[in-house]
Amino acid sequence: MSKKLVSLFLVVLMMLSMTTVVVAEDTSVTITDMHGREIVLTEPVTRVVALTPADCEILCAIGCEDMLVGRGKYCDYPETILELPALATGDNLNVEEILALEPQIVLMSDMNQTDEQVQQLEQNGVKVVVSETTDIEGVYTAIRMISTLVGKEAEGEAVIAKMQATFEYISGLCEKTDKTIYFEVMPLEWGLWTAGDKTFMHELAHICGMENAFADIVDWQAISAEQVIERDPDYIVLVTGMGETAVDEVLGREGWGDMKAIKAATVYNADSYAMTRPAPRLADAAIGLYEFLYGVEIDETAIPAAPTATEEPTETK
Repeated sequence: MSKKLVSLFLVVLMMLSMTTVVVAEDTSVTITDMHGREIVLTEPVTRVVALTPADCEILCAIGCEDMLVGRGKYCDYPETILELPALATGDNLNVEEILALEPQIVLMSDMNQTDEQVQQLEQNGVKVVVSETTDIEGVYTAIRMISTLVGKEAEGEAVIAKMQATFEYISGLCEKTDKTIYFEVMPLEWGLWTAGDKTFMHELAHICGMENAFADIVDWQAISAEQVIERDPDYIVLVTGMGETAVDEVLGREGWGDMKAIKAATVYNADSYAMTRPAPRLADAAIGLYEFLYGVEIDETAIPAAPTATEEPTETK
């Protein structure tokens, strides 16, 4: 090769080395929501409407409160979101009201919409993402799904790890017993409902070393007062949102006086929102339930710390 060609070749190499090649970052996200629908987003999410309290709490827990532009009317935690527009849900869902907020995605439960409403939202460029779960593992799935949507995977794993650490710590404090808990999720005047197998309340009982008095039913079902009396639970946990009078009302119910829980006054008026929402605060619900059952306050500083968002998360189960 001649010196002239060598020199030309070197000049070309130098020019190439100084050339900056700009490659567009792929910001697209594809997930499958909890209704089995594939959701494809072509740009980063910055505007979200969350219609269910649990999804709202998950978003805030992973540091995305600033993405919320609207909330379902029952979304009330943390209190700072109360400043956001409150939207009708369920049968009163108003598509135009949602579109006016110009969200990229709307998070809702399976019972919050009709197929026509979903089509109307998506025809206007809004992705509908369904979050639906009844057990703790499903809560982890929802957290991962939402975290992926908003590009906060590490933060989501940290929230999950903190929940798991809390549940494992409490479980380690408890010895398995055959004592039973009756969860009352609807007050007597409206018709009693309770939590059965395949629910996070059922799992919370096991975490605390107890049995669910209605472990033979699945999900949440209507029951009778006679069934509760017959099963004679050791503890009654109220998640009815009845306020300060709830315990006195249960203790004074006609025909319930011979039950173990009534005689021992082991009736707990739980934080209904923490215990009924499939969200990170289920860990707080577990702490409260343990403290009621055992009469011992948990030292939360003793719970192993979860990894931070900048640390490599450990594999979760």
